[in-house]
Amino acid sequence: MSEKMSHEEFIKKAIVKLRKDNYKGIHTVYSGFNQAFKKHFGDDDPIKVTNELAAQGKIVVRPVRGGVMLYLPEEAPHAPSKGEEALAAILGPAGETGPKLSFEEFIKKAIPALRKDNYKGIHTVYSGFNQAFKKYFDNADPIKVTNELAAHGKIVVRPVRGGVMLYLPEEAPRTPNKGDEALDKILEP
Repeated sequence: MSEKMSHEEFIKKAIVKLRKDNYKGIHTVYSGFNQAFKKHFGDDDPIKVTNELAAQGKIVVRPVRGGVMLYLPEEAPHAPSKGEEALAAILGPAGETGPKLSFEEFIKKAIPALRKDNYKGIHTVYSGFNQAFKKYFDNADPIKVTNELAAHGKIVVRPVRGGVMLYLPEEAPRTPNKGDEALDKILEP
């Protein structure tokens, strides 16, 4: 048997040989790549190896349903960041035209544009709001700005795991007054 090729050589060859039609990448599961990798390299973990090569810039890994896609770096499609996606949602597909939005205007557009499902507010990190804010306002601090606007009653900020939720004042959930809660408990039969 001939000498085994390196992980990098094997993966790059697999991307070229296993891709279908006009696709530039391969799905690690559906193409048979993972099974072929394990058969060729034994106990080596294809996920660990592909992630290491991606971190080195030798290949590009993109998550997709049921696995990941692997691409050669020069052929990988551009993937917008969460912040770019959020900014496009806030400003619309053509981008904002006219004068630049104020902090308050931007935030009041962002909340309805970025909220999901039945939520009234947005998580500043997971929605991409913080990144979009920094990009639009040249690295202005979204935490400082949202806290200032909240102090003036323009928006409502509620701490949550991993960041804060932002709400329009008229849509913010009511937080129970701790004194009222305590009195209700004390007085309940």
